[in-house]
Amino acid sequence: MKKILKMSIPLALLAAPAVLSAQQSGIVKNMTVKGSVEFTDPRQEVNKVFLLKENLSGKPKPVDSCVVGKDGSFSFKIKQDHQGIYTLDAFHWDRATFWSDGDVQVKMRGYDTARVKMKIPHYNYVNGSYDNNYINLAVLNSNMGYLRMVDEVNMEYFAKKATDTTWFAYMRDHKKYNPSREDNRLRDSVLLLAYQDRPVIIYSIRRMAGTESGKEYDAAMVLLEKLMVKYPWLTEAKELKQTIIDNRAQAMKLKAGQPMPVVQYPDAEGKLQGLEQFKGKYLLVDFWASWCGPCRQAIPKVKELHSEYKEKGFDVVSISIDTDKAAWHKAMKDENMPWLQLLSDNKEKTMSAFQFSGIPTLYLIDREGRIMERFTGYSEEAEAKVKKALAGATSAPAVKATGSVPMSGF
Repeated sequence: MKKILKMSIPLALLAAPAVLSAQQSGIVKNMTVKGSVEFTDPRQEVNKVFLLKENLSGKPKPVDSCVVGKDGSFSFKIKQDHQGIYTLDAFHWDRATFWSDGDVQVKMRGYDTARVKMKIPHYNYVNGSYDNNYINLAVLNSNMGYLRMVDEVNMEYFAKKATDTTWFAYMRDHKKYNPSREDNRLRDSVLLLAYQDRPVIIYSIRRMAGTESGKEYDAAMVLLEKLMVKYPWLTEAKELKQTIIDNRAQAMKLKAGQPMPVVQYPDAEGKLQGLEQFKGKYLLVDFWASWCGPCRQAIPKVKELHSEYKEKGFDVVSISIDTDKAAWHKAMKDENMPWLQLLSDNKEKTMSAFQFSGIPTLYLIDREGRIMERFTGYSEEAEAKVKKALAGATSAPAVKATGSVPMSGF
């Protein structure tokens, strides 16, 4: 048995370059997707899996759909000009993303059977090519980072409420070996290094560029240039480069001291309302959604701010990016927020206009309608800066965004 084991490892290693060489040989125009879902949605008469083509702009394009069989199976045939990124959407409850340079197979969980349903990331491993494993690992890292972040936020929340302050004191004072965000960044950077010359890394470049000049932005643009030269068929590289440039230009319009963009969104009664009505007041604009746990946890704190400063010329507006109006109305009723509630009529357009991919994202606006601060995630630091700005009564320079809260499913 020992001899067999010793021989099997080298044979497996020798096979890997041949497989990789085949995957690098050229453009793949036809492939098959086979999969199954463990749980279907009992509320739907027909359960469908949707095939979406990712265009890296935040709004994937629907390509095909398939009715799930009685055994939970589904399949697709893909005809394409070249390989790219696709996502399987199982009845809008579960997702799996893959690189289309070879046939793939996936077992998905499907419908959330838990008593309390939450649309948080569920990990689905897609069995496919060597390049496809880049997406498998990147998605796993992202999902683990998100769940760890939620766990840490919840832990801190309940630690503060505990009668025994030892727990919270330990969390506050104990130096972690690494913040969760830094852990995530480190794993992503090693993964990117391992696949740096492969076209599939375009999956991560869309997120690493950001809108600020710096090492990550410059590195992203260099990687895109290399992809454009090495893989001229990868049209998404050129498109993504332009998207990054456009996003950066939009972000410059959202710097401290710039006027808040003029927008109009429907309120709970469907009437269009804008932010100009609050001129003369300090305003906190909170982008949120009913399904966002950290957003809901922040609401009591925002209520405290509103109660403390509303008589001093301060107000709040919440803008939801919900796509389910019923869920939005229910959340508003449950949270009972005593300020104006608006609903984005185009989630992707709103996220692009205000340059966020995670919620809650908050903007503090001065009396003249100019941006004072932007916060990605609600934290004690963000709250302190809001209070300081309100007490100081004048515009303040931009500060580095506080703890990020990624949006599930984006």
